[in-house]
Amino acid sequence: MTTEPYNKLEQVRTLLKQLGNGVASLAQNYADILDSPNLQDALSKFRQAYEESVTRLENPNFTIATIGTTSSGKSTIVNALIGRKIAPIEAGEMSGGILTIKHSKEFKLFVADTENAQWETGTWTDLSDRKIYDCIRNGVMFPYHQARQKQELIAPQVTACVPILPAEDPSLLGLPEGIGIEFIDLPGLKSIQDKDNLKVIQQQVNKAFSLVALDYLQVDDRHRKRLLEELKKVVEFFQGRTDSMIFILNRVDQRGQDDIAIADRIYQLQLEIQETLSLVELPDIIPLSGRLLYYAQCAWGATAINSNSNIDASTRQQLLNNMLVDCAGLIKLNTKQDKKLKRWFTDLEDRIDDGEIIDDESMRKVIYHIYDWSGGDKLWQCMRDRVSESFSELVILPALIEVLNLYEVLVSAIDVELKIKKIREKKEIEDERQNIIDGREKLAVEVKNLRTQFQQEVKKRIEVLKQKNEQARSRLERRSIEGFDSFYDTVRQVEEDLLEHLISSVRNAFEQDKGTYELEEELANVVSLPKAKAIAKAYDLVNHKLNKFERDETGCFIIQARHDNKEKIRSMEHAEKAVRILYYAMRQAMTARAEFTLQGKVKQLETGLLSLVSVPIEKLKIFCHQIFSKIDLDKAIAINFEISITQNPPKLPIDIFNFSVNIEQNTTSKREVVGQNQETEYYTEGSCFKQHKSKNVTKNIYGDIEYRELKLPDYKEMARQWADGIASEKQKFWDALNNWINEYLEQITNEFENNLEKETKSSEIAFDKQLKAIEKNELVKEEYWKKFKQNLNLVTEIHQQIRQSN
Repeated sequence: MTTEPYNKLEQVRTLLKQLGNGVASLAQNYADILDSPNLQDALSKFRQAYEESVTRLENPNFTIATIGTTSSGKSTIVNALIGRKIAPIEAGEMSGGILTIKHSKEFKLFVADTENAQWETGTWTDLSDRKIYDCIRNGVMFPYHQARQKQELIAPQVTACVPILPAEDPSLLGLPEGIGIEFIDLPGLKSIQDKDNLKVIQQQVNKAFSLVALDYLQVDDRHRKRLLEELKKVVEFFQGRTDSMIFILNRVDQRGQDDIAIADRIYQLQLEIQETLSLVELPDIIPLSGRLLYYAQCAWGATAINSNSNIDASTRQQLLNNMLVDCAGLIKLNTKQDKKLKRWFTDLEDRIDDGEIIDDESMRKVIYHIYDWSGGDKLWQCMRDRVSESFSELVILPALIEVLNLYEVLVSAIDVELKIKKIREKKEIEDERQNIIDGREKLAVEVKNLRTQFQQEVKKRIEVLKQKNEQARSRLERRSIEGFDSFYDTVRQVEEDLLEHLISSVRNAFEQDKGTYELEEELANVVSLPKAKAIAKAYDLVNHKLNKFERDETGCFIIQARHDNKEKIRSMEHAEKAVRILYYAMRQAMTARAEFTLQGKVKQLETGLLSLVSVPIEKLKIFCHQIFSKIDLDKAIAINFEISITQNPPKLPIDIFNFSVNIEQNTTSKREVVGQNQETEYYTEGSCFKQHKSKNVTKNIYGDIEYRELKLPDYKEMARQWADGIASEKQKFWDALNNWINEYLEQITNEFENNLEKETKSSEIAFDKQLKAIEKNELVKEEYWKKFKQNLNLVTEIHQQIRQSN
């Protein structure tokens, strides 16, 4: 175990205790100074945060999230690192749920009761590894996979509590003994196609150290570009911390003899990942044979290598046999130059075939070599190094942030009191008190004006962005407010994503006459399976119905039927219904996909909003400084304001996409024959006797006949209408964005005004108290204030040491 994380933790625990004791001592020894309501409130909040920080640092937790590209073997890697077969690894369809494997001496399985869960939920205890594995695989993940083909569900959230290797052997990660360790095995991005499940995953990854698994078979020249694109989306959408990531190039045992050297391949990949993810430094990429490490480690178990294994003989034999069969080529390659070692592994295989029990000493020898051959040694070493670097940020700082901030709030309030206490002249007190009152009113007017100006500027820019005038947009970009770029980029990316992954897919399916299941499989990569099925089914129906009808000069299908032609009317209605079903399915899928993409970009949007409103925030601080700096009231207001903003980050309303169906339907009338009439006509034959004769004549009866005419779009027109729908929705998005910005500006300026009111009222009370002290000649002696300030400075030094140590 490296000592650095342990030393950091002990140092911070000691300093935090000193900080708490220092504040308690000030409160006890200088109660007369800290007796104002404002200071008592600040003290109370500090004490509460302090107790919570102490508790969290006494029981700290370290989280490792495993994410990866498609079929990268991350669940196998998780099992290898915990020394147990817990994460389902047999098939790709077992992904989708969120599995947390938490270190515990007790064996427990907990499945959260999520909405509409189609699998068993509850808590089970005293389970074997095999039973836990079966429950997760067969009792949770498989039913989830089956159910989500028909409906959309919140992904299962499963927690398995078992002893895990890096907690049983702290030297592997170099963490202090007693620290809680958990692995979160997360599904692939393609298994999560809705915003709610993505949001849950983002919350998990955001606080974790991350292992990112890549498949060696996807890093060749033919596949690498697609792999990097997927990697970028995985990291961006899951909101992983790129400063706390290790990349694992898994399945390097699949390298062909003609492939370039592993070291060269990794260096090439490092450069490309650095560029793709905009990393400051080259990333760590560890080559690994995850399956080899998994078999060997699970055959030993989750105990330290220098202790006794608790794996039963039959389980060990089965795992070793699987290792010798599945990884024979890799073992052969690594024993090729050492005939003695080669014979030893051959003898081991014979002993297993003969049913001989493989003792711990033999198993230790296997582990020793497999760690070297699989890359396990390098992975654990890299993890130790990165854990040491990230420990403070991931474990210590989250437990300290609130207490450190609240100490600053307390000190800023004390500083105001001290400045006021130092004023000894009655007139100066009265003047400064009036200045505070006047300043508060003046600043309230400035806040209102600033809010109005900012809202007008934002509205003006958004109106330009809603237009199709590229020149106007270009002029706007040249004088853009910082923060708008992220909004514009996000809208553009949502539009491009919908065009590429949904509209183009369906249009191409019509053009190429793809099969229904082929389209469904393609769409299932970007939307939930029920939505992919709905589109594919509607696509098949439209294909079948519209092929019966003729096209006009634009390529659209024209269907016309007399009102009394029931069979053709019925055929027309079925065709229209088929198109409407397809439009509805596309609208549902496009809305869900747009919301999913927005959820993936929510961090960038929120960062953009904070950047955008930083301009008026800074102006408020400047106004505040100009008016209140004499007694440091500006600092107190600013500190309270900044903390209140971080405690209430903006949230994007993302239910804003909806798409309408556009089908033309007309009723026309034509003058046509509606019947016939038999009439007798008389005529005279040309003779001298002028004989009259008659004949029967059939005459047409004309009338206005009503026709129903339906113009249905072909696949090109459908794609155009869907694309126009996106353009229309972009207008709504900009309107929603404008409302969001205004609401957040309203929120933070209200927060500013609340802090302004609170701090200025508190200072008025302090002025009144000081005025009474002057009138009664009861001013506190200078030496007393000086001693208090010295003691306060000593406590503040401890606070600064905690800040600097992290």
